[in-house]
Amino acid sequence: MTPITLRELADIVGAISTQGDDQTLVTGVNVDHRQLRPGDAFVAFVGERVDGHDFVEQAFDCGASVTIVSKPVKTQAGPIVLVEHPLTAIQRLAAHERSLFTGPVIGITGSNGKTSTKEMVAAVLGRLGDCLYTKANQNNELGLPLTILQRTPKHRSIVLEMGMRGVGQIAQLCEIAKPTMGIITNIGHSHLEILGSQEAIAKAKGELLLSLPSDGRAILHAEDPWLRKIATSSQAPVVWYGLADTSDVFASDIQWKNEGMTFTVHANGQSHAISLPTFGVHNVRNALAAIAVGLEVGLSLQQIADGLASLEALSGRLRVVEAPGNVTIIDDCYNASPLSMTASLEVLAALAPRGARTAILGDMFELGDYTEQGHREVGIKAAEFAVDRLVCVGETAKWMAEEATRHGVPHVHHVPDTSTAMERLFDWVKEDSTVLVKASRGMQLERIVERLLESPTSKD
Repeated sequence: MTPITLRELADIVGAISTQGDDQTLVTGVNVDHRQLRPGDAFVAFVGERVDGHDFVEQAFDCGASVTIVSKPVKTQAGPIVLVEHPLTAIQRLAAHERSLFTGPVIGITGSNGKTSTKEMVAAVLGRLGDCLYTKANQNNELGLPLTILQRTPKHRSIVLEMGMRGVGQIAQLCEIAKPTMGIITNIGHSHLEILGSQEAIAKAKGELLLSLPSDGRAILHAEDPWLRKIATSSQAPVVWYGLADTSDVFASDIQWKNEGMTFTVHANGQSHAISLPTFGVHNVRNALAAIAVGLEVGLSLQQIADGLASLEALSGRLRVVEAPGNVTIIDDCYNASPLSMTASLEVLAALAPRGARTAILGDMFELGDYTEQGHREVGIKAAEFAVDRLVCVGETAKWMAEEATRHGVPHVHHVPDTSTAMERLFDWVKEDSTVLVKASRGMQLERIVERLLESPTSKD
């Protein structure tokens, strides 16, 4: 964050009142007093169980330069800024910080693949110099501004993942972030429970396109029919990416390797070999979006290839790890939808021979009226990808189990919850097998991954 004085901070956030030296220097923002760095402004939130105002004294003890509060506090430990809404204050500070940055800012949204695409774009833009990008799941109305406020003079680009739970939320994030480029990966079925239809999801995701300047770029997945429909709403030129050679940026010669995927990218009349240290054709598509960004900022295909080659696997995001008993785990348990389940089953089929394919799949949330159909479709896909043993975890996963059984998966098990699955885990997972673990985040299937990594499997 660019250093500002207390007086400047108060003006930016529209403070009700201030207490302390107007020239106190603020060099960062934090909402957790335990993670404060000297010079940070501590922002006190009132939560369901914890009130940040109770930690004002501790915040100053930890080096806070200023505390931003929404109700009066009695302290002489340091300067106080009183505001109406702490979240609004953070968002205004982030908007100010963004206004000082002149480099590329890439906003990324979509029903699936946001995080993987964000990591790839950040890896590519790292070839320009330091890239500031969203960490973990900090993609909402608080996490995005806090990310922007981590900017330093060394950063040459900013990559921001944008989550969405309703209409108007992407627009709000874009008002703060002012993206110069926007990527929409796809329009799937996630959030149907909230928005009701794919058309509504497309409209909500499309708020990113409406925010782009005329000299920016919209980077869209060419194979998604909904993106074709909303592309006209962008005043920025559209760059299409996909597997077909009709796209502006496309791939050919896609191959599965032990260490990941390889393919040839074609763009702007050039071609180049790419090695991607992760698995799945869906990740080739995500990489094409990152390649499009790299080309737009002037990187060569060789520089882009070097950036993608440096990509590191994230826990819960299609991470392939070895466990005792010669078991290979495909850890993809962070989140799930019918589209991403299908992509992960394809990875399982590519990495494991018949006879060694086990999938532990759990409930998929926020599918609304599509819930039953979506789970049944995954059960059918498990049969199509010749899964040998399917463990379905959760209430709605029963439909997955029914279809898998109907379509010929040899061994199908259904359990009501993750705890029950944990009790029977080693009845199902045998030595010399490959195990895909995937479900919506709320199912907590990372517990299964942790158990597999620490315990020996049974012998068949």
